[in-house]
Parts: sequence; structure tokens; C-alpha cells
Amino acid sequence: MDESMRIGAGLYILSAVMVPEAATEGYRNALRELLLTKQHRLHWRDEGAQRRIEITHAIAALGATSFTVVGTGLHSAKQRRARRKCMERLFWHLAQRSVVRAVMEGRGAVGNREDLDMVNALRAHNAMPEDMHVDWVDPGGEELLWLPDAIAGIIALAEIGDATFRTILVGDHRIERLHCD
Repeated sequence: MDESMRIGAGLYILSAVMVPEAATEGYRNALRELLLTKQHRLHWRDEGAQRRIEITHAIAALGATSFTVVGTGLHSAKQRRARRKCMERLFWHLAQRSVVRAVMEGRGAVGNREDLDMVNALRAHNAMPEDMHVDWVDPGGEELLWLPDAIAGIIALAEIGDATFRTILVGDHRIERLHCD
């Protein structure tokens, strides 16, 4: 899972890419092959337009399945609230698909603790399965996190009017919108 924000457009986007356990190494290898010399990870915001097209084609070829929650009405002072609302909805969707392990991009000790508090609150309210395991990981050490980073970036651009990459992205990529007031 990873996020993208477009504060000027009032958008908070949280994406999850579902990768079958048996396919993880194949996905990781395909993603590593996209790295340029001296590049240690893919990061959507750091890539130029041509590279983004290449990355989007590679993701489409993987046949990845994703679910994205697009929070609208984001106010810059309420980013944490928007993240919590999107997390709640995204974890619900993952539970409906019997996901047993979620890996989120780490956000440092304070950010990870906030996310863990949210996960615990969801569990306490039976809004998330007790047996769904959640980890926070550095994207430099887990190539699979590059997928939701790219998907969130692709969806963010489409939401603000640039569907160039969204049209390339084939496969099962579902989007739900909610208001983050």
C-alpha cells in the first residue's frame, strides 16, 4: 500500500496492489529490471514522462490487481484524517478479498505508530480481521511497494485530468471515491 496526494486538487489517494504469494518473486524481478544504472528504487514522482510510460506498460504486463481509494475534499490541515478514512475503506476492501498480509510503505516511527493505532482501532471495531497481518517496510528494501506507488501516481494524474497512463494500465484496477471532509 502507498499513497499520493494532490493537495491543490483536494485529493488523497491510497492504493493497494494485490500480489499472489506464488508470484512475488516474479514481480520483484520484473520491477528490478526497470531500474536504471545507479537507481536504487522506482519512485513515480521522480520519473519523467517517457519512463512513466515504460513503467506503466511493465505494470500492465504483470497483470497486477489493485484497489485504490480516492479521498476528495482534502484540506491540507486534515491529511491525517483523510489517510485514516482511506485506510479504513481500503482495509475493508482487502478483507473482502481475503487478503491476509498487507505491506505499507513505512513513514518513520511516528507515522508508522499512527497507522498502527488506526489498524488497532479498526480491529477493535471489527472493521478489519484480527488475522490480517500488517507490516511497515522501507520501499528501498521491498520492490513490491513500487507497484502501489506507481498506481497511486497514475490514478492521481487521471483524477486531475491526465489519463495518459491510466489508459495504458490494463487489468483489474478498481477505484472507489469518498469524501474526506
